[in-house]
Amino acid sequence: MAREGARPERARSRRAGALRYFLAQGWQGFTRNGLMSLAAVVITMVTLLALGGALVVAGAVGHVARYVEQQVQVVVYLRDGLAPAAVETVRARLGRLPGVTGLEYVSKDEALARFQQSLGGHAELRDLLSRNPLPASFVVTVDRPDRLRGIAADASHLPQVEDVSYSAQTVQRLLAVTRAVRLFGAALGGALALVALVIIASTIRVTVFARRAEIEVMRLVGATAWFIRWPFIVEGAITGACGAAAAVLLVLAAYALVVHGAQGTLPFLPLPAPEQVALDVSWKLVVWGIVLGVAGSLLAVRRYLHV
Repeated sequence: MAREGARPERARSRRAGALRYFLAQGWQGFTRNGLMSLAAVVITMVTLLALGGALVVAGAVGHVARYVEQQVQVVVYLRDGLAPAAVETVRARLGRLPGVTGLEYVSKDEALARFQQSLGGHAELRDLLSRNPLPASFVVTVDRPDRLRGIAADASHLPQVEDVSYSAQTVQRLLAVTRAVRLFGAALGGALALVALVIIASTIRVTVFARRAEIEVMRLVGATAWFIRWPFIVEGAITGACGAAAAVLLVLAAYALVVHGAQGTLPFLPLPAPEQVALDVSWKLVVWGIVLGVAGSLLAVRRYLHV
């Protein structure tokens, strides 16, 4: 029984020893290459810096787009002379439309007051007009801008409704810009990922060639393929992580400077806070760096390490 209980303990000890060996050999391979490792980190950093810039731009545009989308609304103008019951009927019908998240009723008097406020000045429109020409209306907010057209069409069919307006052209342009930015970011990210993959694979290849005699000895004594591969995988992960860490610092510093400058010149522009960008971008770049480093290592080992 004691012997059986010792087996799992010995297995855990062997796994822990193997893990320490892989980490030590990976770090040793990273530091042994010297300038080659530094060059790989710098080039990886530049690659991830461009990728991080694309992510920040796409995130900022998406944030601004969502802010603008929330401001786009459907205005449903009612016919004059509707009874309160008819107004409530319109409210109920509009509230049941799919995608409607809010309704605001604007009376004729309130519409005139808002128009007066938008004009500014001290002249009272009530003194200049014999009657209030502005209709009462409902301001309808929706969950997604692509629902505006359908909601406007449904609202225009109500008999109590005189007219419906919404910024169709603005919405369409906004959606087109958002799609273009996302596609551009995906294409740029894919291209830069391929570049980083080739660079890291080339660096690991040098390590494989430098240790080919040691690898041959390990093969002769019965080391498995993955036992030989793991140190190179760790080395690639270290390379990617170092490049990603440097890229994160530079991207966040540059974005903080941009936000600081925009607050003085474009205070109305709703850019996301640097803390929000840091949380969103940092982990993505680190994961990208490690994944690219590991993928590059596997590519190099598979191609040049015949085990």
